[in-house]
Amino acid sequence: MTQKTQNTALVLLVDDVPQNIQVLGNILKNQGYSFALTTNGDETYQLLEKKIPDIILLDIMLPDEDGFSICQKIKENPALANIPIIFLSAKHDIKDKIRGFELGAVDYITKPFEEIEVIQRVKNHLQAKLDRDKIEKYNQELEEMVEQRTRELIKKERESILAQFMQGIIHNVRGPIAGVANAMEVMNMMCDDLKEPLERTGMTPTFIEIRELNQLNREKLSSLLNDLNSILRKSRTDHSEEEEIVDLNKLIEQELNFLHVDLEFKNKVQKDIKLFSKPLLLKITPADIAQVLQNLIKNSMDAMYQQEDKTIKIETGIENDMAFFKISDNGPGIGKEHISRIFDPFFTTKPKESKEGNHTPTGTGIGLRFCKNTTESYGGSISVEENLKKGASFKVKMPLFKNI
Repeated sequence: MTQKTQNTALVLLVDDVPQNIQVLGNILKNQGYSFALTTNGDETYQLLEKKIPDIILLDIMLPDEDGFSICQKIKENPALANIPIIFLSAKHDIKDKIRGFELGAVDYITKPFEEIEVIQRVKNHLQAKLDRDKIEKYNQELEEMVEQRTRELIKKERESILAQFMQGIIHNVRGPIAGVANAMEVMNMMCDDLKEPLERTGMTPTFIEIRELNQLNREKLSSLLNDLNSILRKSRTDHSEEEEIVDLNKLIEQELNFLHVDLEFKNKVQKDIKLFSKPLLLKITPADIAQVLQNLIKNSMDAMYQQEDKTIKIETGIENDMAFFKISDNGPGIGKEHISRIFDPFFTTKPKESKEGNHTPTGTGIGLRFCKNTTESYGGSISVEENLKKGASFKVKMPLFKNI
């Protein structure tokens, strides 16, 4: 939601005297304010049901009820209580001023009106109100971020416990699979020794079938063992909070191997991988940058979820003494109206939740914000390429490690 400014704020003028309306109306127009006009209590209440102004200029003497009564009713309504009210009055009685302040008014402007005084008082109180609104909005966002972060920490703790069990299971399964794979390798060697004697007995066709079946099983077991090793390496990486000297190219290869567990990513997405010819050393906590990479790939997958020709391009390199990796896709891209807000907290073009039976990707609006905060914490940056004809492209830059 766009923050209001002085020029976009709405001023409500409550007065029934044509001369006052003309004078104040001209002052407000000349300052570029939007303003609404009511001439009595009933009109004021009806308008407040439809619109909430940012400030009210309220005359004390009105035909149906006085301004004090209107002020009191407005302040009793929680939805309206924070609107600053400035009384308009020809009275200079200190008791009236005290009563107005006791009812919640913020100021008085006395008649006849002085243009400079009106401008300055309205400007000061309006700005104070807009600042309060901004602080309230930021506080609300902060509370939401804290709540979201708390949920993430709880989730991470549960995932950590699950990962510990998974590591145990993988270790237990990995040993027997490796044993079977080794046994099959020995069987292949024995088959080589038996080939010549079996040929003399006429059992060669059966021998060949057995050997081919054994080779097929060995390949499947080797593939499964590679997947288990990839998951184990990923689990170790994600649970390390220590900074390490890491080759960005190897980190990306490791993450891609892990992501191949997702059959959609493995079989239905064309990958165009162009990694720099030399190591790109970074001093990082590997899990942080791995999560940035995963977030960007997930966003690309979400953007292309209805496409048949899904393509993700991953490129690494050096630019201005910084290592970079670039994630691009051939999805629908990012609208020009969203580019400037794409890294704002809680901003997302995805629905917050999908309807029952609908598998549309959802988002919380914190993924790209996490990417921005994480890369900047290492002295890096993340940017989105603008004016693309198709798809989206994000570039992450990180300082190269220099062993001085």
